[in-house]
Amino acid sequence: MTIQCENGHIACSKCCGELMNKCPMCLMPIGYNRCRAVEKLLESIKISCPNANYGCKEMLSCNMKGSHEKECIYTPCKCPHKGCGFLASSKELALHFSHRHVGFGVQFTYGKYISVSLNTRQKEIVLIDQNDATLFIVHNIYLQKLGNMVHISCLGPKAMAGFHYVVKAMTDATTLKLKTPVNIIQDNNGSAPTTGFLMITPDHLNFGQLKLDIRIKSHQTVV
Repeated sequence: MTIQCENGHIACSKCCGELMNKCPMCLMPIGYNRCRAVEKLLESIKISCPNANYGCKEMLSCNMKGSHEKECIYTPCKCPHKGCGFLASSKELALHFSHRHVGFGVQFTYGKYISVSLNTRQKEIVLIDQNDATLFIVHNIYLQKLGNMVHISCLGPKAMAGFHYVVKAMTDATTLKLKTPVNIIQDNNGSAPTTGFLMITPDHLNFGQLKLDIRIKSHQTVV
């Protein structure tokens, strides 16, 4: 929203609040009269999406830029394979990973359990859905004497939110289980979450191995 003072100077509504509703040019009160002419002018200006280089063809008015960026399906994601700097939309990334990094991912099907095994110091395993090739990362953060922190992320735009997962670590006597939404990320930077993780204590290890049962569900999963 564009605001003008009595002398015709203009400022955006955010700046008006930061300036305690005083015009930065003449110090007259500002924040009560909208400048419709400037607002119409800004609405008529179209700019390309910041993700145009990754396939988005949308032309946006200035006031739509922020909301579109949150939902744009072409938000670039970085390849999770160590040492690979490939950056592309999630669909292009899925194609890249399946062709360039054959054998480095474990395939699964939405709604069905899959068993995976990691060394306690192994940082991650990449999971690939058999139908749409969406990439998920099983993160494993080793904490000295405390155990292992396990959580799952999906590489994709924020608009892909809606996945849920269950992860279980079992021994003959007990079962540790977590059910939580999948975190959506664009870059596997290895940062630890503050919530939504399973803490696996050393007594739940199998000869130094993490043995996990995982099920990931999407919006469309009916199982």
